[in-house]
Amino acid sequence: MDVSFFESQSYFLFRPVSQSSLQESLGVKRVLLLLLFLTQSRHQQYLLLLLLKLELAMAIEGKMKEAEGVVEVMIQRGVDPDVVAYNTLMDGYCLQGHMDEAMRVFNAMVDKGLHPNVFTYNILINGYCKKMKIDEAMHLFRELPRRGLKPGNATFSAMLRGLFQTGRCGAAQKLFNGMQAAGIIPNSVTYGILLDGLCKNGNISKALSLFHMMESNSLHLNVVMYNILIDAFCKDKKLDTARSLFSNLSSKGLQPDVKKYTTMIQGLCEEGLLYEAKELFVKMEQNHCLPSDVTYNTVIRGFIEQHKCYEELILVEEMVQRGFSIDASTFPLIVDILSTKGQDPALQEVIKKFMPKDSRGMQDIE
Repeated sequence: MDVSFFESQSYFLFRPVSQSSLQESLGVKRVLLLLLFLTQSRHQQYLLLLLLKLELAMAIEGKMKEAEGVVEVMIQRGVDPDVVAYNTLMDGYCLQGHMDEAMRVFNAMVDKGLHPNVFTYNILINGYCKKMKIDEAMHLFRELPRRGLKPGNATFSAMLRGLFQTGRCGAAQKLFNGMQAAGIIPNSVTYGILLDGLCKNGNISKALSLFHMMESNSLHLNVVMYNILIDAFCKDKKLDTARSLFSNLSSKGLQPDVKKYTTMIQGLCEEGLLYEAKELFVKMEQNHCLPSDVTYNTVIRGFIEQHKCYEELILVEEMVQRGFSIDASTFPLIVDILSTKGQDPALQEVIKKFMPKDSRGMQDIE
């Protein structure tokens, strides 16, 4: 086997690993040939790269025993696994929620004399936060300075998300203040987590104040941040504030997407403002934003709740003709209308166009 074989296959080493490409990437015959070539050559750096890629692919698929087997192959081939290899293993275990296994790998890495880096701690902190084990995450967070490591935006973001998810708003605010005092400038992800955490914990006034502070300081306000606030104020029945935020989008050069339109439409429907909701529904298409299944179902449920049966069924007919689907929460409401309205011919003609003929609800009515 000569270098030309390696060069012809080198794209395999450098292609990004994704779930859809794993079967192709992990062709056994090709992998074995590459391993044979690399172990018989001086291309040890490429051997390491191949093994790391195999390990990453296995971790993505959740095949952690196989991923650890790749590390064993490294050792057998005289290639010492580095921090990246151990981080990959830890990340795989964290993705599966197996924090004990992730810590076992961490301790094994330290026992071998390797020094964890910030990415190592980010992986573990994020894993513990997703499991709602905030005390363990905080312990690792406080360990960073002792190892001479400085937490970055990703580290603080993971901790903030975890604290908010467990309702520790005061601790989250204190951590955020400490982040700024340490000279770390929050990025848009961190601010988004802060806004979302405040809103979901009932502190929407504080979230709005933070938003206005960002605006006055000319910080970047993205569509995600707007949607967080619009959703929160709609759910809190404060439609004037939600409308104001929604109308500001275009002045900021931001185009509302289907999620924002749907959020606003849902807020209007829940307050019984059906015709304003319908106007916004029409306006979104005029602004070249197509509705989704969720948008249609939201408007339809709004009309049903206000007993606007005919308007609702006309919308259903339009929805089905355009290829959208009735969801599981809307379908029984429509059946209920037919049950209570009896044999209204106009309604029956509309409903027959979208109701499955073998539907139990339809049989009951007939």
